[in-house]
Amino acid sequence: MILTWTFVAILASVGLGNLLDNIWIKTKNSGSTDSFVPNFVDSYTSLSKYQIFPADDRFIKFHIKACSDAFVLLSSDINLHSTEFYEICIGGHYNTKVFRRVKRKESQAPKNYAYLAPNLLSCSEHRTFIIKWEESGRITLTAGTSIVMDWTDPTPIPIQGVGLMTAWGSNGMWIVEHSSLFTGYYCGVTGSIGNMTLLSTSHNISRTHCSSECALSDDCLGLNFQLKTKECQFVAAWQPVVKYFAQDWKFYTKCLKETTMCLGCIV
Repeated sequence: MILTWTFVAILASVGLGNLLDNIWIKTKNSGSTDSFVPNFVDSYTSLSKYQIFPADDRFIKFHIKACSDAFVLLSSDINLHSTEFYEICIGGHYNTKVFRRVKRKESQAPKNYAYLAPNLLSCSEHRTFIIKWEESGRITLTAGTSIVMDWTDPTPIPIQGVGLMTAWGSNGMWIVEHSSLFTGYYCGVTGSIGNMTLLSTSHNISRTHCSSECALSDDCLGLNFQLKTKECQFVAAWQPVVKYFAQDWKFYTKCLKETTMCLGCIV
């Protein structure tokens, strides 16, 4: 029996020397949680885990497919564990509102503000959003081409980390825009296979030859290699990374930023 191992992030390749410009992240329903709940931050996926640091540019652009309640946390800590933060909930209250929450002290509950914004999210298609923040304290949320939130904090929180979450019954598939170059490194996970769409398959070749062919292709995300039969499967980009347990196989994905951003090894 084949067992599902994990479902993590994703790369998309667009040419220009293996420029990978999208990271896909699936967030599961975190239940009845938000910044009013103790330890809520444990339900967030920190983008620093993927070596993505939107604070450097003071904005994040993403596409999200979710029925409701997609959360973005802007924290004063790069790994999100801070008492100072902004929490933005898109599609809250049955996909009818945007909520903005601000917290400055551990002893205080977040201050909550609501904006009427119906049907921003979709269960069946990705919707595009941009969140920007400025040194002046201005924070904007753009949905498509329309600004749905524009607010200036008179005492701005210095944002260092960004997190993603879906909750209150909703799962989410995020596509976070980000550009990095393939560095020539691969991450390999023994005893696993990427159960994904393939570009092609080769037989009786070495792992070195297999990885070299993938490295030359902008459409190749990584490869599955059968250790006994020497079968090499080239895995296509533009899809979620779905890893399964499989004896005598090894799943490799391209790495970004030398060896620090190897999404196939993130579990």
